[in-house]
Amino acid sequence: MSDRTFSRFRERVSAYELVTGKNLIHDCMVSLAENLRKYMDIAPTVRRMDSMMIESNIRQMGRLELLYTCLANLVRETARDGQTRLPEGLDGYGDPDNRNRVIYHDQSTSQNEKIQKVIHDAVSLLPQCRDAYGQTEDYQLLQRAIEEQTKKDGKGGRVLKNKEDGMTPDILQNPSDPDATYRSKAGRSHKGYCANLIEAVDEKGSVIVDYQYDVNTRSDASFLKEYLENSEVSGETSSLITDGAYAGEEASKLAADKNIYLLTTGLPGRKPKEILARFELDESGHQISSCPAGNVPKSGSYIKQTDSIRVSFYRHQCEGCPCQSQCNPTIKERTASLLIPLKSRRRILESVELMDDETRALISRIRNGVETVPSILRNKYAVDKMPVRGKLKTKQFIGFKVAALNFSKLMRFTQGKLKCRSFEPA
Repeated sequence: MSDRTFSRFRERVSAYELVTGKNLIHDCMVSLAENLRKYMDIAPTVRRMDSMMIESNIRQMGRLELLYTCLANLVRETARDGQTRLPEGLDGYGDPDNRNRVIYHDQSTSQNEKIQKVIHDAVSLLPQCRDAYGQTEDYQLLQRAIEEQTKKDGKGGRVLKNKEDGMTPDILQNPSDPDATYRSKAGRSHKGYCANLIEAVDEKGSVIVDYQYDVNTRSDASFLKEYLENSEVSGETSSLITDGAYAGEEASKLAADKNIYLLTTGLPGRKPKEILARFELDESGHQISSCPAGNVPKSGSYIKQTDSIRVSFYRHQCEGCPCQSQCNPTIKERTASLLIPLKSRRRILESVELMDDETRALISRIRNGVETVPSILRNKYAVDKMPVRGKLKTKQFIGFKVAALNFSKLMRFTQGKLKCRSFEPA
């Protein structure tokens, strides 16, 4: 053992995943978690799922600082090797003290002028370095930053993009972590990644049996789809409890094929009108066959872009109907029309399937228990301050931290302190 043993081990595991696509740390931690679940005698039939944002351990950069840093990194690399002669005026980028002078202390030059000078210097340097440094990370990051942050001005040069030009979430946030992406959630901006956690739970306690990790632009629904596709068909019917963000018809069908009963709690956004569930669909699922009052519609059309059905009835069918106040159709001279969002209809049906209030309350309590896992990983295991950067490296540390949390649960189990209060009577 030496001070480099663990870092060399992680480096070999990262290289193996880069070549084969197989995450050995994940496989090891999931196998270990399954053995812990069996030892703690926690039934595998009830599982709950939640996702969490994980911040990359990088500083926030403005556009000037981002472009300057990428250019300075390439200039220093060329200066060390001496294979390429720098264009006139670029020597200053190799001076570490010049960075603060340009970005913060120089008040006589406007921000736009500073940015434009950096863009001009970068555009002049890139062609000269292409042959000698085109395969280096510093060259590729500078080229990426220029392509993402600038556009052609029609005169052969490049200028900074504005808001109208649009910026994608996967643009470079910081050259120290090229994989980190941007996402705004619940009014907060996040730069980094996202983890999806699956926990087995019963009255004896809980243990994290699986996890997924990706950039933070990944949706909860896609995490669920991947998890279901990789799950084996169980001989015993099991339940998977999630929040409303995971809901979807495709996910429900995938879960049913694997003998898993998908339960989604809560309705994201505005609560849909419950009467939507009483509209009957034909075999295609894209046309309304009858309304809650039993009326056959005059016509209807499916809108693929919004996954909804625009349906039209004769005016006399809706006027005076006992359901008119709930449906709230648009009454015209001869017809009455309304829009049926199929996603909202599915959410209402899934909520109704939870049966009585007592069952619904129990499932909500079980689901809410998984909210503690992201909090513990963030506050106790410091997932937002990992000592490494990049998707492959941070993914390894997430696996280690999940294993540490499971080990902590095991210690509490051996002390007789682990239990799940969600299963206790309210």
